[in-house]
Amino acid sequence: MGRCLLTVVTGLALSVAAGCGSDAATVTPPVDRLAEVRAALPDSIKQAGVLIAGTDPTFEPMTFKRDGTYTGLDVQLVEAIATKLQLRVQWQTVSFGDLLDQVQQHRISLSVSSMFDRAERQKKADFVDYLNAGTSIVVAKGAGDIGGMPGLCGRRVAVQPDTVYVDMVAAQAAKCTKKLRTVQTAAPSAAVAAKTADAALNDFPIAALDVQRNTGLELSGPQIEAIPYGIGVAKDQPALTTAIQTALYSLVDDGTYDALLTTWKVTEGALHTGAVNGGA
Repeated sequence: MGRCLLTVVTGLALSVAAGCGSDAATVTPPVDRLAEVRAALPDSIKQAGVLIAGTDPTFEPMTFKRDGTYTGLDVQLVEAIATKLQLRVQWQTVSFGDLLDQVQQHRISLSVSSMFDRAERQKKADFVDYLNAGTSIVVAKGAGDIGGMPGLCGRRVAVQPDTVYVDMVAAQAAKCTKKLRTVQTAAPSAAVAAKTADAALNDFPIAALDVQRNTGLELSGPQIEAIPYGIGVAKDQPALTTAIQTALYSLVDDGTYDALLTTWKVTEGALHTGAVNGGA
């Protein structure tokens, strides 16, 4: 009697029958996860072939406009994700504070705007995490290390409205014996340069670029607690969340993700987990 040999090659089960009544080889094809998640996308997205992405394009190098065109790491990453899903992206400018409301209302398919994945925000949306970013303090050149958050006491501190920094500064102010005054502005580092603020809080990638462009500024001390940025999706759209996560994994696997981080000089924030709601 002949013998049947079963060989497993790189995860594919390949059965080779020798003298077992058939000369044909039976091959189990690999699972195409991208095809699966594309098929499971909401009908409205599949039929239109479009992801409507909302962003506040004021966070260079993450999301901004150059000659009227949306660009930056956030923008290019979402466009690469859409390509994996055989979709195109329609960009909409949305103020930062309105992004999650518009996601909830399905006015946009997703939000991407260097938004920290925080537990409080997870009440409104699910987040596919794609980059780690810490908080940086920007001060005037020569000010040096002011001692982190406690060093903000007694100073005017510039933050962008509707960001986590408003809450961070308020929490620190409650601990200060010297009055801390908050200055809300769309351009925190510019306020320090203009001397209308003594310090500014911002995401490390943005703060680092501000300091690079203005020699009158510097970063004060090391980054403060790295938190993941997340792509926000409506909580009642789990298939879309899974599709974005799967496409992100594919970009990590084929090297596109790391190449984008290198292009935008944020490789220190690499996050290959693609976790959903991994922030705290």
